[in-house]
Amino acid sequence: MERRPPMGTRTGYRLVKVGELLVGLAEEALAPLGVRSKHVHVIETLLAYDGLSQQDVSRLLGIDPNVLVGVIDELEAHGFAERRRNPDDRRRHLIHVTPAGRKTVDRSRTLLTEAEDAFFASLSQDEVAVLGTATDKLLAAHRPGWSAETP
Repeated sequence: MERRPPMGTRTGYRLVKVGELLVGLAEEALAPLGVRSKHVHVIETLLAYDGLSQQDVSRLLGIDPNVLVGVIDELEAHGFAERRRNPDDRRRHLIHVTPAGRKTVDRSRTLLTEAEDAFFASLSQDEVAVLGTATDKLLAAHRPGWSAETP
C-alpha cells in the first residue's frame, strides 16, 4: 500500500519532490547529447546575455563561483564554450558559446520540451499556466532579480 510521507502534506516538500523528478527527467533526456542540465542552463544564459563574465553568470544564476568554474571547464572540454580575455579588462574573461554549443542547445530545447510535455500531460493547459504564474510569483518574491520575463 502506497503511503504519503509525513512531509507530503507540505507544499514546499512537494515542490522539492517535483523539482527532483524534473531534474532527473532532464538529465535522462539530455544524456544522448552528452550534457547535463547544468550545462544547458549555463549555455542558455550565455546565449541570452552576450558577453558575460564568469562572475556575471555566477551572480545571475546563483551558482557558487567555484562550482561554475568547473561547469565552464566542462563546457570548454566539450567544445561548447570558450573563455576569451575581456578587451576592456584584461584580468577578466568573457565566456562565449561556440557553434557546437549552439547546436547542442538547439537540440536540447527539443528534447527538454518533449520531456516536460510528457511530465505535465496529467495537467490541463490552464493548470500548467497557473503553476507557471505561481512559481514566477514565488521566485520574484524570494530571489532578488528574478523576472518572469524571458531575456
